[in-house]
Amino acid sequence: VPEYADILRHVIRQRYMLAPYIYTMARNAYETGLSLCRPMYYDWPEAEEAYAFRNQYMFGEDILVAPITASGKDGYTTLKVWLPEGEWQTGTLLPGDCIVERSFALDEYPVYVKAGALLPMYNDAVKNLNANDEEVVLTVFPGGNGEFSMYEDNGDDKNYATEFAVTPLRSIREGNTLTVGKRTGTYKDMPAARKFSVKVLASTAPVAVTVNGAKAD
Repeated sequence: VPEYADILRHVIRQRYMLAPYIYTMARNAYETGLSLCRPMYYDWPEAEEAYAFRNQYMFGEDILVAPITASGKDGYTTLKVWLPEGEWQTGTLLPGDCIVERSFALDEYPVYVKAGALLPMYNDAVKNLNANDEEVVLTVFPGGNGEFSMYEDNGDDKNYATEFAVTPLRSIREGNTLTVGKRTGTYKDMPAARKFSVKVLASTAPVAVTVNGAKAD
């Protein structure tokens, strides 16, 4: 059915777009033993909701997923989602420490991102992961400050234990600044330079943009 095929195609493309984030979180799992997908009570062990909403899980450090497991009616399924303390983004800033209920269409999925998160992503033109020199889109979610240490390696050998590189990223809400720090480490065939672009999710367009102190067009 074309409708379903288009939805599945969109989901697969989202997976490719999230590859830099997923790869970094996979490295975190290697370093810490904490799974990429983990239950809510790992992060909020004192909250009763962390155990009651057993279908929900954290996807890495910054993304919360609440799978839809019930059948829908007239193309929509209603779901209750527990948002832990703090603030969360779905395109709209939502306060945490509450339970929200809304209906989702077939092409929608309950995914919530921590407010202020800074996620490295690929653009939607990436169709495979054969190379690791693609442009990285630094996606800034409003609501607070964000930090991320983007991980990369050769991706095609077993030397990742010692041969890898990390780039520190930081966004500051006050003053609206984003800093790409110096990459440390090295690995076989590492690109000498990496291209970054910035995507700021905001309700209004910025008045001006500067890069290294110079006004950007």
